Amino acid sequence: PAPPLLFTIPATMTFIQDLLKPGGGIALIPFIRGTIATLLVLVILMGIADIARIHMVVLASLSIGLLMSISWFEKAWNDVQSSRGESSSSSSAAATAAGKEPEKTD
Repeated sequence: PAPPLLFTIPATMTFIQDLLKPGGGIALIPFIRGTIATLLVLVILMGIADIARIHMVVLASLSIGLLMSISWFEKAWNDVQSSRGESSSSSSAAATAAGKEPEKTD
């Protein structure tokens, strides 16, 4: 008998297909944030251990900048998504009240 797989092929393929859809890369933000946070911790530990200290200061500042930019991007993404949700729900409600087909925005 074959050993059980950690990930099943259909589940992995669905995840990859979701990532390749427009706007699907947003699902990777937690993974990217975790990776950069791990890098930041390692860089700080290496700086404390006095290994190439100036390089670790530069890498730490770059890591902090990356974390800040990812947070900014995620906030902007959520703002756009919430404004799309409000505008599409209000336009579809107004269109149904007027007896028309809701206008497609995509």
